[in-house]
Amino acid sequence: MKSLPVNNQEWLIKKIIKKGGTISFYDYMDFVLNDPNNGYYGSGKADLGSKGDFVTSPSMSDDFAFLLSKQIYEWLMQVKSKLICDDKLSVIEFGAGEGSLMSGLLEYFFINDKKFLKNVCFIIIEPNKGMIKKQQKKLEKYLNLGFNILWTSLEDLKDRSLNGVVLANEVLDALPVERITNLKGKIHRQGVSIDKKSGTLFFEEIKITQELEKSIASAEEKLDINIPPKYAPEGWTTEWHIDNKKWLKAIYTKINNGILLIIDYAKEAKRYYSLSNSNGTLISYKNQKIVENVFESPGDCDLTSHICIESLIYDSETLGFETIGIVKQGEALLSLGLAERLFEIQNELKDDISKALSRREALLRLVDPICLGDFKWFIFSKFDNNKRFKINSICIR
Repeated sequence: MKSLPVNNQEWLIKKIIKKGGTISFYDYMDFVLNDPNNGYYGSGKADLGSKGDFVTSPSMSDDFAFLLSKQIYEWLMQVKSKLICDDKLSVIEFGAGEGSLMSGLLEYFFINDKKFLKNVCFIIIEPNKGMIKKQQKKLEKYLNLGFNILWTSLEDLKDRSLNGVVLANEVLDALPVERITNLKGKIHRQGVSIDKKSGTLFFEEIKITQELEKSIASAEEKLDINIPPKYAPEGWTTEWHIDNKKWLKAIYTKINNGILLIIDYAKEAKRYYSLSNSNGTLISYKNQKIVENVFESPGDCDLTSHICIESLIYDSETLGFETIGIVKQGEALLSLGLAERLFEIQNELKDDISKALSRREALLRLVDPICLGDFKWFIFSKFDNNKRFKINSICIR
């Protein structure tokens, strides 16, 4: 049993006690991230950017959205060319953070093809009201210009109503995960308990659910992996992304013709569920630093874990998505013109060296393999059987 402080978060203590004193790690992660009043995202306290808790690609550099917009535009044009009727196109973003990526997309279309904007609806799927307020503030300029921007839930969209592109940048890594641990050669579910007297949180093993057991067994068979791996030490622990397939299925039912782009940290199954990776990939972020203690400042830190490459592909293809390709972010951005963008910045800001260097540094961090350049871009497609065609991608060769 490993005990860690709870930092006197009374709201969380009350929730756990109400649940009987022990909850699954899945529920713990859901509470600290998504509770509408106290959760990191749910309350809107998430602070992104170089001066916040952590950076995302869009928050680090406006040039990220510019480069990605080139690819989004090409995909939209291809989808449009194959539609029989003049259906409205959509760009859908899940978990839009503070709105930086959507802002960059809108600016790109506004500058490069205003006519095209008239036939595109921009949709943000954001379950956390606190983040919606930040997004609306960021996108105020475009709302005032009359752009078609809609905040809604996935459930409120009609089935097979979407023709266009769906974006999920650093979304899956923030979905609640189960934690599973090896004890005497058997898998247990990791729970979170509280000492009512001291208010201390600690990990405690709880009974594994049939759903979780079935999901693990299926992955072992289909992906040729062992959970835990052979000769795993006592206490070997990892994450299990129980919600990924549900999330993918919900999206699949809404797409008529389109592309799904998922951008996230990811590992191959053989590396993810290996002897050397004995404590999974779970990380907490606060003030640009990794916080090893996942119980520290609950609700005031980001909590994230890598996704498994093969699991994501298998779940997607099982539902009916076609895998177009996977590429590292660094390679994708270089294919989309990052080098040319660096040259343009040099010319545009030749009289402002400080700003030019700042822009250059941000761009290079996007492709740095030890920074954001190691993100994986997963590109999936779904098209009506009568309209299947080979989708082209600038970033995949």
